[in-house]
Amino acid sequence: MRTLRTSNTPGIGSTKPESPVEHSGKTTPAGRKFKHFTLPPILRRNSKSNSHVSFPDVPNTSSLLAAPQKELLTFEQNLERNRLSAAGQQLIDREEHLYGRISEVVQPTTEREKEKEQLARDRKGLLSHIDLAVKSSLSPDKDRLEALKSAVKAILQEEEQDRRWLKQESKQPFWRPSECRRHHDTVIQSLVEECMVNAELPPKESNKLRSSLQRDICGKGRRLQEDLLMVVKDVKGCYPEDMDICNLYGKIYHQAFSAEMRKIAEYGLGMIDCSYLLHWVNVAYPEILQNLELTKAINPEALGKLLTEELTTHLENQYLTHQETEVQTLINKVLNVEEQAWREGSVPELRDNCYFSPLAIDVIQFVHAAFESVETVLGDTSKVQMIACLLKDFLNRDYIVKKADLFPVDIKECCLSIVADMKNCGYRYLTSPIHKDLKSQYRSLGTPIWLEKKHVFEKLLEGINKHTQDVTGLTDSCHQELLSQLHLEVTVEYVRRLLKRKIKLRDKEMQEQAARSVWEDGQRLNQLFTEAGSREEWLSDILARIAEVLKLQDISSIQLEIVTLGQAYPDLSDVQVTALLSLKSNLSASAVKTIKKTLLDIQDSTSSQDGPSFFSKVLGFH
Repeated sequence: MRTLRTSNTPGIGSTKPESPVEHSGKTTPAGRKFKHFTLPPILRRNSKSNSHVSFPDVPNTSSLLAAPQKELLTFEQNLERNRLSAAGQQLIDREEHLYGRISEVVQPTTEREKEKEQLARDRKGLLSHIDLAVKSSLSPDKDRLEALKSAVKAILQEEEQDRRWLKQESKQPFWRPSECRRHHDTVIQSLVEECMVNAELPPKESNKLRSSLQRDICGKGRRLQEDLLMVVKDVKGCYPEDMDICNLYGKIYHQAFSAEMRKIAEYGLGMIDCSYLLHWVNVAYPEILQNLELTKAINPEALGKLLTEELTTHLENQYLTHQETEVQTLINKVLNVEEQAWREGSVPELRDNCYFSPLAIDVIQFVHAAFESVETVLGDTSKVQMIACLLKDFLNRDYIVKKADLFPVDIKECCLSIVADMKNCGYRYLTSPIHKDLKSQYRSLGTPIWLEKKHVFEKLLEGINKHTQDVTGLTDSCHQELLSQLHLEVTVEYVRRLLKRKIKLRDKEMQEQAARSVWEDGQRLNQLFTEAGSREEWLSDILARIAEVLKLQDISSIQLEIVTLGQAYPDLSDVQVTALLSLKSNLSASAVKTIKKTLLDIQDSTSSQDGPSFFSKVLGFH
């Protein structure tokens, strides 16, 4: 092939092929428009004349002429058609030529400066179109996504060009580094802020809310939800994964919504608006972020809370104080009505031949409604304790005890029994979930695996300790009574599991091993609960006595220990003695019978029932 030589006409020669899609609109000193374009590598000609041009040897030029020609778009045409990455590449190519990164024939200074000025103006046009494409990301226009994809590609091209210039020592254009990525994030922030400011509910939904503030909060929250879903479903596909666009939108929307909520929270809010705002902070907004579609692409944990802890606490205290006052007012009102009725000699309503007062039902309804309101607004049942404490005085039994002379014995006992039942019901409500959680650990007690592996009881202790640490928010006396009750119930469950006879202690060695385990378990259980606040230290004595029965081998010694156990705890039953002795499988049936008879004789000869009640609670071991 013969080589191609070009004349030294300014602006034409280059060592790098130009893009096949090039800018039009450059102006010669005479004001004449012309186009630059790159000829195929096999053919290059001078722009001013056909002189000094050589043509390569080609076997058949007709094949070139017959090939389909791809449309060559100008910069303006690419811009008009939102082919922003192509337009951006054209400007980068011109930048390379004008700023000396690609060797070229020297142009007159005036002409080069004009081309640089034109390039700067074209860059402004491109950036404006990129901004517009980004701002249209959340619009309903179906063509916006293609424009956005091209804009993102153009941004990445600009970022790459910034990095290339950083490696060069020559003077770079004044617009470098362009920092298009950072500008893109700023545009998104402005877009989101504008969306949140202009967010409104449809009239039909807006009319259901009670105040303009509620409509404002709900409108912004709805807009946030809908826009983030659009980002995850549509906009995400226009960006490379490493730009993490969903979390960027999530962060900016969170910040914008948080700023608006702070402004609202700083007003002097009425109670209705205060509770509505707290509902959004604690319940509605977290539910939006937990949407399955959003959690696939947005990390809600990284966003944090809508309001600061200080501001949230202030609003919650304001709300809870109001609820407390409301419930107290209602309780006092029904008490006054009841008191007035008694003063006037009104006869209570008769239902099923029993006198009936709606007082308790009314109070329970007030308190229950307050509980539900707190849970709805704050999303946390633990914060209802302030209101629950109002029942302390209402149900206090001190009045019955201190004014015992005013009550007949049977009435006093009945009233105290009712209060005791209510107290026990409350304890069961608190301890039942604990026992449910510990059920898997209970199941292993009194089995071969319990005897062989110490970790079985370790796990039980760990579970108990965790739950005792979680018991908070009670007065000292209530906390102590609750832990004492739990201590008793755990010990009862321990003994019940032993008496289920899921293990056979065939010889002295196994029986002594089991005795050590029961004694050690009792000591550690007692230590855990007494340190936590339980007063029932006597419970360790029960397991110690059972351990002694398991250890002893002499029949008379076993007999004496069973009698001692029965005297200390008179509610020990014949069936329970049988179950306990059955663990010692080397004990004969006649020996068991003798031991039981001795205990029965002692129990018949004494009527003392002074011992604490324990074994009557050990049920369901058959």
